[in-house]
Amino acid sequence: MTFLRTKNWELVREVLTHPKLYGHMTDDFAPARETFEVNRHPAIWYVLAVEGTRLLGMFCFFPENDICWAAHAALLRRVPPALTRKAGREVVAWLWEHTACRRLTASVPECNRAAVRYGLDEEGMHLRPYGINEKSFLKDGKLWDQILMGRSRPGGVTQCHRS
Repeated sequence: MTFLRTKNWELVREVLTHPKLYGHMTDDFAPARETFEVNRHPAIWYVLAVEGTRLLGMFCFFPENDICWAAHAALLRRVPPALTRKAGREVVAWLWEHTACRRLTASVPECNRAAVRYGLDEEGMHLRPYGINEKSFLKDGKLWDQILMGRSRPGGVTQCHRS
């Protein structure tokens, strides 16, 4: 499996606005798919996940500071679960190796059960729950809790690589 940071904004937009993904990733305040614009801030890492020649989707990493980054997964629905788990497992190792990130977090609405399972999957990203952000996500007119989960780089402080 290969991971590649991309600034191909058209491809990023295409993945993020995929009809089978967009509705699961957004809240009631998100713009319509047709008007969505990619955040091009230089600190954000959009990382494509590719198996052979097949695009599996991508991961978005948003640094909160140099060492703590928030993760979002946007994996295409036609990808077999074994490959999505492998992508989640391997992208975390890739992130430790290629960035200054030492703590990876995610805030996942409880209404997105597939995303909660994906983040906590021991064979995938293997994040661990550490809290609840109560009634912090509005979806279909209902307030939902967000599950806070994270994982720290093993081995403590190590040399950081910046790209």
